[in-house]
Amino acid sequence: MHLEHTPAARHAAQQRTLNLAWVTLIFFFTLFLILLGWALFMLRQNYQTAMRPLPDGATVIIRERSEWVAWRPGGRTIFQGADDGQFLATGDTLRAAHSAGYGQIASIRLFEESQLDLWAGAELSLEALRTTRWHAGLLEVTLRQKSGYVRYDLKPNQGFTQFRFTVLVGEAQIVLAPGGSYSIDLRYPERAIMRADHGNAFEVDVAVRSGTALITGSAGEMSMLSERERLLIDPAGRLGLPVPARWNLIRDGGFRQYSEIEYNNTTLNDPTAPQSQTWTVYSVPDLPPEQRGYFRLTEVCRPPLLYDCSPDERRTAAWFYRMGGQTTSFTTGIKQELGPHGEGVDISEFRSLRFSVWVRVVYQSLEDTGDRGSECPVMIRLVAKRTSPSDPEEQRDFCGFVDKDQIPPTVTEPGMEYYRLPEGEWALISFDLRAPEKLPDYRYLRRVQIFAQGHDYDSLVTEVSLIGEQ
Repeated sequence: MHLEHTPAARHAAQQRTLNLAWVTLIFFFTLFLILLGWALFMLRQNYQTAMRPLPDGATVIIRERSEWVAWRPGGRTIFQGADDGQFLATGDTLRAAHSAGYGQIASIRLFEESQLDLWAGAELSLEALRTTRWHAGLLEVTLRQKSGYVRYDLKPNQGFTQFRFTVLVGEAQIVLAPGGSYSIDLRYPERAIMRADHGNAFEVDVAVRSGTALITGSAGEMSMLSERERLLIDPAGRLGLPVPARWNLIRDGGFRQYSEIEYNNTTLNDPTAPQSQTWTVYSVPDLPPEQRGYFRLTEVCRPPLLYDCSPDERRTAAWFYRMGGQTTSFTTGIKQELGPHGEGVDISEFRSLRFSVWVRVVYQSLEDTGDRGSECPVMIRLVAKRTSPSDPEEQRDFCGFVDKDQIPPTVTEPGMEYYRLPEGEWALISFDLRAPEKLPDYRYLRRVQIFAQGHDYDSLVTEVSLIGEQ
């Protein structure tokens, strides 16, 4: 009788079969649970992260002439005319013509009412505008700013748990917090560069009016900007340091970038002579040399000090000088064409625009402001346009003079502002151009001139600045 046919052997075989069945059942049940868990996890992930584009979530608003605004559909290379009220899709680009001059030319309004304002010369591409598909967890907006000045006014989170707003500029990335107001300006640096890789050649100026901005540079370095701060990004994407959000629109206000010869060489019609690229010297009318006034540089103590100052308190002053008992009027002055390339500056975003200069009148031969009310030993002239490039240039004149007898000038020129100065001492002339009687709503500033006008005069100016704040 064989052992496998005994009751004990049959029972052992049945037990093995039963054990194998249980192992198989448990294995496949566990596998089922794993697959079910994975499916539920993937469904949850899809529910949380699935995104849907918003093809009608960005609307174009044209603020000026329609021919100044162009649109390029995604995947195309040619720009075409944009229509007021049209929608922008992902990949589309909007451009405000540089020829529009200055000021706000067009806007992009998002469906949740955030607004992006494009100034003349700005170009902006919509790279992503999407939300989570199944719930209001995330709104994601990504743009690439390619040139010009754009202002970003973002609404607070409106029904979304998260609002991720990213602006790509050159090699850097800027993440803007919702509910804030920001500006990003792409411009050529004073020393323009040509990159071998044909990459970004612009310098980027990021400013925060309210809110916060997280900036990531090309090397991964990060910087956080808070309210009333700004930061520069160089063309290679390297970050500068955060500084207060103020802009000095006048270059070389301390007269230290060039020599006296280089400043005076600007009067020559000789391109080979080394010349100042900031201030230009001029004089009128054309008189014999012994009857002219002269521009010079001189070392002075830091105003309001006059004498006995340490070396680190020394400053350089522009000196307007004419002597010899002259009996006819003559103008000796300097002027600066504003902007990085002398094309003027858009001042429409500046709520405050303060001009300041320290002046000292050592001598003037005429009493008060002369017979015409405009013969002043220190004169400041600002040339501006109100709204558009086609507007005529307008000027504002500010006269500084010594009032020896404390009697108001008998002759004044309409529209000119007068400042009484102490003879031989430093005095600060400072005013806000946004004051109602000056340039409260002007959008463009072309030129600054500082000059002496009269018979004999000996006057100094230093520390010239024009500080704009948004």
